Amino acid sequence: MKEVLYIIVDVSGSMFEWGKNLIANNTVRAVEQYIRLGKSNAEIKLVAWKKDACIIDWKSDDELPPSLVTCEGGANADALIALLEKTPDAKIVFITDGFWASADAKKIKRWKKNLPADTLRILKSGADSNPMLKGDEVFPVEDLFPALDGWLEGGDEW
Repeated sequence: MKEVLYIIVDVSGSMFEWGKNLIANNTVRAVEQYIRLGKSNAEIKLVAWKKDACIIDWKSDDELPPSLVTCEGGANADALIALLEKTPDAKIVFITDGFWASADAKKIKRWKKNLPADTLRILKSGADSNPMLKGDEVFPVEDLFPALDGWLEGGDEW
């Protein structure tokens, strides 16, 4: 059985600044390529997140959808958590700049604490990403491959 990998892309308004949305899109493509080249056999579920969180109908051969470029509004932690609570035994890559409302940041922190060990990788996008976003699961987007290597199952070694 293939491992499921949710790629959550923050498309809230702050992700439009400094081209962070373009960095996020390139990161999605890099993860897809990592899997396609045999480093994992995970099945990707792509999620756009702002006021709502929705799985996007997307296949790796398709262009990335416009909903990953259009960044606006705020991010709603309740919507993201409600979607992800229905994802047992999945891995999660979260691409974000980490700037959320205080209440949402607290909800996400509580949600993270309840995840099984080694389920989550948060990739901080942009030089101005939130410096308060820290933890063993947090990586700068530039460290994508070290963050994935050995974490996703079923692939070849580099």
